[in-house]
Amino acid sequence: MRAPTVTRRGALLVPQRAVQETQGVYQVAVVGSDDKIAFRTVKAGEQVDGLWIIDEGVKPGERVVTEGLQKVRNGIVVRAQPDTSVPAIPSPRAEG
Repeated sequence: MRAPTVTRRGALLVPQRAVQETQGVYQVAVVGSDDKIAFRTVKAGEQVDGLWIIDEGVKPGERVVTEGLQKVRNGIVVRAQPDTSVPAIPSPRAEG
């Protein structure tokens, strides 16, 4: 059996539990540099091992809420902590 495979380098991955879907619209809660919540509509791609590939709407390095989504609202200030249940993906290093 043959199956086509694609390797997407630099794909932006977020845990499935961080993505909310309502009537076909996908959103994530992003923690800004001021620690305020902003909900963003995103274009979600494929799911891979419990992670969503996000094609548009979130940039690399932005922090997304993975726990307590039912409690957060636009504009509230939060005290963000790293999600240790998901392995950290190393940032690409600058070659020089």
